[in-house]
Amino acid sequence: MLGVMTNPAHAAGRDQESERAHAVPREAADGPPPWVAVCGSPVAVVQGSWAGRRGLGSAAPCPECARRAPG
Repeated sequence: MLGVMTNPAHAAGRDQESERAHAVPREAADGPPPWVAVCGSPVAVVQGSWAGRRGLGSAAPCPECARRAPG
């Protein structure tokens, strides 16, 4: 089943180098690390919803993640 492409459920992730927020597929975020964002960036922390203040509402959301996983 390809429901993943239509499922907007993404968690908010953050890389270690910056405060940039990334979208992590919910299925991956619910599992153990390592986590990888939809843009391919590794993330160190997964916390909150991509549609919330730690994701798209943050000061620095990843433009590629925003394009691939709109809130």
